[in-house]
Amino acid sequence: MTRFPARRLVVGAVVSALVGLTLGSAQAFNPQPEPPGFGMFGITEIQQAHLHVALPAVQRLRGQHPPDPCRVELSFVNEAGMAVWVEMHTIMPGDTVNMIFTPTRTIPTDTLAADVAPIRHQLRAVVMPLDRAFPPGPCRDLVATVQVDNQAGGAPTLTLSPRAAGDVNGDGRTATWHLFGPIAIGFGHTARLNAVNVGAGRSMCRIDWAFVDETGARTGGTAMIGAGQAIHADFVHDNPDRGTALIRAEVMSSGRMCASSDAIGTLEGFDSTTLMSHTAQNPQLLVPAVRQ
Repeated sequence: MTRFPARRLVVGAVVSALVGLTLGSAQAFNPQPEPPGFGMFGITEIQQAHLHVALPAVQRLRGQHPPDPCRVELSFVNEAGMAVWVEMHTIMPGDTVNMIFTPTRTIPTDTLAADVAPIRHQLRAVVMPLDRAFPPGPCRDLVATVQVDNQAGGAPTLTLSPRAAGDVNGDGRTATWHLFGPIAIGFGHTARLNAVNVGAGRSMCRIDWAFVDETGARTGGTAMIGAGQAIHADFVHDNPDRGTALIRAEVMSSGRMCASSDAIGTLEGFDSTTLMSHTAQNPQLLVPAVRQ
């Protein structure tokens, strides 16, 4: 395997950390289906995650009556697929609702807050319509955004959009490359590739991934992720003499038990000390790979 000029590779999984994870299944990495689907992102205990969901009354533009109120279950779930925060909302046509998640930070009574190391929480937002008539139903045309702030003042520090509708392709038997644009990280920062299987039941996705730097040097692995689970891999910039690294990611999703809308990927950049993200992006290009 070609090594980067300077790097430390850390791979995180639902159960354990390993360089070569196992995988299998085909899915498009970033569609905005109905309802909106999100990839993973991370926050620390001094940050908040906001999920904004709107029901545009676009039917008026179509010369139709606006939809009835939409009932939704909103949640943030972790890498194991377990919900850490859940709320029920009713959204009126033309309105927007907001859900906020603030991680609990426990500081021993004999310890200063400054002496407690930050903990990074890997999350994804889930929007689940509760009306059986979806789609098209009253929850048709939902739009959503995730934002992160540092609690003080509430100014957003990171914004994450859903996968795009055009990214949903394939029939579950075609492998697809998901290509990310480069992100710049300096010394003391980390590039993190997230992959989550948002499918249900027996869905199983194979993820073959690689980090590629500005010189073309590559390192990567393979992972299997079941329904509701996620994995992540890290490229850590720990060489003070290297300068800025331009890191991009290439991911191939494949597998007969993985539908084209099951796998969602995000590429993050964050401070390795504070663990706060400053960059999050979806794949920019989908390229069909060899049929499995």
